[in-house]
Amino acid sequence: MKLITKELEQINTTFEYGRSLGIVRAVAKNDEYDGRNLILDGKETVFFGNCSYMGLDQNQEIKDAAKNAIDKYGMYFSSSRTFVGLELFEQMEEKLEEMFEKPVNVTTSTTFAHISNLPILIGKNDAIILDNYVHSSMQTAVNMMRNNGDHVEILRHSRLDLLEDRIKILSAKYNNIWYMIDGIYSMMGDGAPMKELEFLMNKYEQFCVYADDAHGTSWTGKKGVGYVLNEIPFHEKLFIGMSMSKGFGTGGGLMVYPDKASKELVKNLGKTMIFSGPPHPAAAAAAIKSAEIHMRPEFADLQLDLKRKIEFFWKKANQLSLPLSGNYATPIFFIGAGNTENTAYTAKALLDSGFFVSPCTFPSVPKNKTGIRITLSRYITLKDIEHLLEMVNHIYLQLEKMGKMDREQVKRRFTEKSTKELILS
Repeated sequence: MKLITKELEQINTTFEYGRSLGIVRAVAKNDEYDGRNLILDGKETVFFGNCSYMGLDQNQEIKDAAKNAIDKYGMYFSSSRTFVGLELFEQMEEKLEEMFEKPVNVTTSTTFAHISNLPILIGKNDAIILDNYVHSSMQTAVNMMRNNGDHVEILRHSRLDLLEDRIKILSAKYNNIWYMIDGIYSMMGDGAPMKELEFLMNKYEQFCVYADDAHGTSWTGKKGVGYVLNEIPFHEKLFIGMSMSKGFGTGGGLMVYPDKASKELVKNLGKTMIFSGPPHPAAAAAAIKSAEIHMRPEFADLQLDLKRKIEFFWKKANQLSLPLSGNYATPIFFIGAGNTENTAYTAKALLDSGFFVSPCTFPSVPKNKTGIRITLSRYITLKDIEHLLEMVNHIYLQLEKMGKMDREQVKRRFTEKSTKELILS
């Protein structure tokens, strides 16, 4: 067996401890799945880790479209899309372009989208700046470029003051400076400062933004176009990777471009566009139907339903003085626990009480910002939220009595700017 570093060994030990408690790599033994309930260890559990925010993965129209595509085209069309593809795949792109009003490409995952996009869009004499909270899928693609000699830097999370300094310095040496961000950051649920980034794109000719808006897709923006495009109009120097595996409800990766030339360049030259197969016919047909649903006027009512639950969660959590990572109006909430031991204790106690949440420790989050991540979907009820938060408060009261938690100290950790966070990268 390969020897691993002491740090990896520590992470693996933490992971195995979580497995022993049933709070990570849990196996749901549902005969059927409805989006809300998981059967874990023989007990029904409310699922607060579901990223299908809009509940479209269980939409009957979408499921029927997928089943019909399997009957018509089979499970898979096994050919490189460079040579030949089903007309269904072109119809999928056309429908998505109607929804986003911009050129798009589709891949089987967001990671594949980044791997195709970045080496084609970013020139050899360009510089890359990674926000240090950016999603692992983006880091994977950028690390491949770093290995080929591209200039890559890491910047503290959303520190635009530091970003502008680096733009000024790097502009003297590199053709373009690319800032890699998430639209909605997947752990803490905060949104990128898009209006400020738009200002910088207008101010500096060489500055471009590449955003992964996987967790912003569908639940916000007109027609569900996502957080980034809800904050600012599409910019000529803005490129977006999205996921169809979360709010969109169907699976796959989506790339949105400011112009058709960029789309065609990536489609012709992107590694995963050339050497990997197309989406499954069922996923393509489901994507067409989901896009149609997104473009209906009543889709805004579905978004409003989720946003009411987000607001209810935020008000209840603050009423209970729970240490939220911030006041973000998104379906991702992060409640600090202080350390790994408290995080595991809380997640296990919640599981025993009928709630499944996501325990987050290093390296998913900085070592001093461990806690539980809670995602809201339309499957969750207001009563579910109320009962969950009251149980979290009850657990934290127990930890406080044992002298193991200081809520105010935990809250302060989310407002402090620490250079220690750079160890994430």
